[in-house]
Amino acid sequence: MEFCLTRAGKSLVATSAFALITTLVSAPGAANAQAAGAQQQPAAGQQPAGGQQQSAKNWKDRAEYDLYVKITQTTDPKARLELLNTWQDKYPQTDYSQERNQFFLVTLNQLAATDPSSRQKLVDKASEVLKTDPKNFTAMYFIALRGPSAGGASPSPDLVSTVESGARGVIENADAQFDPSKKPANVSDADFAKAKKGALGVAHNALAWAATTKKDTATAENEYKASLQADPDQGGTSAAYAQMLYTDKKIPEALFEYARAGEYAGPGPSLPADQRAKLLDFYNKAYTQYHGSSDGSQQLLDQAKTAALPPDNLNISSQQAQAQQQANAMQQRIDSDPAFKMWYSIKQSLTGDTGDQFFTNMKGAEVPGGAEGVKDFTGTVITIDPPDAPTKVTLGVEDPTKADTTLVFSKPLNSAALDKIKVGNKLDFSGVAESYTKDPYMLTFTDPTIPGVQTTAPPKTGTRRRTGR
Repeated sequence: MEFCLTRAGKSLVATSAFALITTLVSAPGAANAQAAGAQQQPAAGQQPAGGQQQSAKNWKDRAEYDLYVKITQTTDPKARLELLNTWQDKYPQTDYSQERNQFFLVTLNQLAATDPSSRQKLVDKASEVLKTDPKNFTAMYFIALRGPSAGGASPSPDLVSTVESGARGVIENADAQFDPSKKPANVSDADFAKAKKGALGVAHNALAWAATTKKDTATAENEYKASLQADPDQGGTSAAYAQMLYTDKKIPEALFEYARAGEYAGPGPSLPADQRAKLLDFYNKAYTQYHGSSDGSQQLLDQAKTAALPPDNLNISSQQAQAQQQANAMQQRIDSDPAFKMWYSIKQSLTGDTGDQFFTNMKGAEVPGGAEGVKDFTGTVITIDPPDAPTKVTLGVEDPTKADTTLVFSKPLNSAALDKIKVGNKLDFSGVAESYTKDPYMLTFTDPTIPGVQTTAPPKTGTRRRTGR
């Protein structure tokens, strides 16, 4: 399943970091200027009313002041941008250039949310601001936020470099920007801390995007991880990270992130419900395909509801890994158990293309018959039929839960035999195989010998013959 980071960026805009940063960068003195507008008309070179302590700053004339007040009162970003352009055209030099730049950044960012053409304009304006104000956190933040979606499918190297610089600037200056001493009185400690996490998440996402454009997957994965460590509440980032991990064949980690993106519904930015449903559908199919069953799937979904990153001990075994483990266990059993080695060799021969021919040579021979020093096979009792006076017992030799051997008796076993022949017990046996089936595999013995059990079987007439390979 593909997921575009620029699509995730739309949900990131709703973070508390964005809202708070936008609040923090509002031009100083705007409220006072608005309140004073109706009371006093400053002459050229006069400060705005309201008791502001800004002795070094003066309006050029009353017209500039009125234009500024109108900008602070205009809520429509398109109209405000026109006023800002007018201010810049009429007053290219102003004591309030810093405030104007902040208004430009905030306004262009508002437009960039829905107007792709405004994104590059915002990046350009932010870059211009940084030339004279290298530590302008707002400019760096907006470059990191909007830059990845400004260049389309083939961003220019210059844009990528600009985004990287802006994102690194956010990370390097976050501690200073969000120092507790700078927290506004009307902002809670929790919201201020959350804003910092959100800003760092945006910055690391931008670096992940930049690395992706350079096909540097390792760096991109590290940056996505750092983003989720800084700000766990990002459903879109989890989806983008999941896609990258899945492409890189890191399937267990990818499955966790798909689960996270599908399950996460807030309080931070989450994906729309329909996208989350599609992600969960993909997760369920991919999990079963990889693991071979849905076992453990719900537990992983439950974990992903409360964690943005997989635990260090995450272990989802693939079908291939399980098959290899089973093969290794089988080989170890064959190497350590001569009786089972012979049993398994017989099974492989009977289930192969020449199984009927092999059984023709085997039929009537007592097995294992002492071949290679093996006197008896061993299986686990699975069924006894009928329970009180059995004439048929099934065993599992290869798998104690799956019958692959049937012992048939000419006369019912006595009650003494049932002291040893019980469901779940191990049972040694040998005898003459009378029939077999390939699928499901079953080898049937008639009146076998069971050490320690008295049967009413007739005297054996079968010959001893080597049947192992």
